[in-house]
Amino acid sequence: MKTQISKPSFGSAFVAMALLSIALTFASAQTANENRSAGATIVGAWRTVVTPVDCVTGGELAPPFPGLFTFHKGGTMSEYGIGPGQTPALRSPGHGVWQREGGRNYSFTFTFYRYDTGGIFLGTQKITATMEVGTSGADFTTDSTIEIFDANDNLIATLCGVAAGTRFE
Repeated sequence: MKTQISKPSFGSAFVAMALLSIALTFASAQTANENRSAGATIVGAWRTVVTPVDCVTGGELAPPFPGLFTFHKGGTMSEYGIGPGQTPALRSPGHGVWQREGGRNYSFTFTFYRYDTGGIFLGTQKITATMEVGTSGADFTTDSTIEIFDANDNLIATLCGVAAGTRFE
């Protein structure tokens, strides 16, 4: 006995599957947008402007400079930024971890290696920050503590900074 699928029922099934697929795509996109606007995720790439500030007064210590943050699903992050008067040869990209603290609040820590103009390792820099994502989910602000360590991992300076970021889409 042969089973034969009639063209009308095959066509109807195909249309139904296509419509379901489209509906699921829209629902998934809507959920992602709702989560982002509720500050539910920082996962993604962000453009930043970082400003070194006085830890006591909050006054600007150096001109703001651009940077990039990427928050990866699972709680890791990547960072890159070159301060005023620096060249890319003086530091490595930053790598670290992040976590959600609740609501639109997060914290993160990252580190990078520092070098002199001859390529000699000088030590590390560690940034620890709190972060608040805006209500749109497309921007954030941070307050940071910056610790500078020498090549033997001795703390030699503590500074502060603030940053503002916008989602890169």
